[in-house]
Amino acid sequence: MMRNPIKMMFVFTFMGVCLFAQDWDAINAKLVRADAKAVVALLSSKDVFEREAALAQIAREDKRPELTRAAADALAALTSAEVKVQLITVLAERNDPAALPAIRKALRDADEDVRTAAIIASGMMRDDKAADALIEMYRKLPGSEDIREALRRIPNPAIDRALVKTVNTRMYTNRAAALDLLVARRYHGVYALAMTPQFFDGADMALARSAAAAIRTYAPEGGFRPLLDFAQKLKPNAVDLLLGTLTTTLNEATDNVAHEKYIVSLLPTCQPDFAPVLTALLGSSQGPIALSVLSQRLETGDVETRKDAARNLGKWNNEDAIPALVFAGKNDRDLGVQNLAWRMLVDVARRDEKMKITNRVVAALSETVWFAPRRAERSAALDTLKLYAKKNDGVRGLLDRIEIERLELADEVKQIKQELNMK
Repeated sequence: MMRNPIKMMFVFTFMGVCLFAQDWDAINAKLVRADAKAVVALLSSKDVFEREAALAQIAREDKRPELTRAAADALAALTSAEVKVQLITVLAERNDPAALPAIRKALRDADEDVRTAAIIASGMMRDDKAADALIEMYRKLPGSEDIREALRRIPNPAIDRALVKTVNTRMYTNRAAALDLLVARRYHGVYALAMTPQFFDGADMALARSAAAAIRTYAPEGGFRPLLDFAQKLKPNAVDLLLGTLTTTLNEATDNVAHEKYIVSLLPTCQPDFAPVLTALLGSSQGPIALSVLSQRLETGDVETRKDAARNLGKWNNEDAIPALVFAGKNDRDLGVQNLAWRMLVDVARRDEKMKITNRVVAALSETVWFAPRRAERSAALDTLKLYAKKNDGVRGLLDRIEIERLELADEVKQIKQELNMK
């Protein structure tokens, strides 16, 4: 007699698996010889194995067209929502267009799970004729990912037309979602649609962000100037949404000099709140015209204009902007501009891998240590000198001099020397 409970459990489990395998094989053998109606009849069986076997036949085992028709006809008559969901799922996997009318009808089923299964199946099977029903459902439930994905998959142009109408109608609250879906569907007219000034009027910020994202995604090559002209029509907070795209299209353009000239031509006559956008673009472009104009703006009478110029010169990826920042740091009559100029100079110098003339950078950092009004900028310049210790022989002597002449920085110099193994 078997007394070990573990052994007994193993034997019973093994016997159960064998019996299940025998039953499953017997059921499948019966279904192979059965007609379509008999297979479908098992969907209402109380035996779960029979139902699963019937579903497996419908999904992939039995490709007879009459089985598709029989299963589709049975869908509405089934009383179990769970079995309906399973049948819709396997019909979608079967991917036989003959099942589409029945799945379409299930979009109006009283049970939510059944409707969801029908939505997913309509998308998987790319059912053009389900478009109208899905659009109506989407207007009521714009947050539904299942409906969105189904509409994304179905190639019916009617969906694009309906979504465009939704985006252009102020009464709808889901305009941003509709525009996002047009982007996901790769609608050919989405860029032109997104370039609608009214979308950026501040009434619907979600729509403004979606339009900006669409413009960023579909901005055409060589589209910088039209996009800049469009941006001039917008409010400042809306332009901020497009600044990244403007910068990218400018940097990717082949005629940067012409674009810089155009930007400079707009500065004298543009609205005051649009000038920072133009100067930011000059700071991104970093051509000789941009450098000259921003350097000149450091000498204007307006403090905010000078600060803006310093900030944009601080974006430079080479040492060309450093002399202008040194000049502003040493000579500007406003303390705020001085501090900003020295801080931007250090930021430029930190991009050491892009600096070609290291003597100029090291000399500028030395000027910062001696002339910057605040300890923060002096310490930052000193710390940045570490990056040039191996590239420039003058750094060691400069550190020795700072240690002797700038006593407040002596401890920092000693720490830097220790880090650099300078004895």
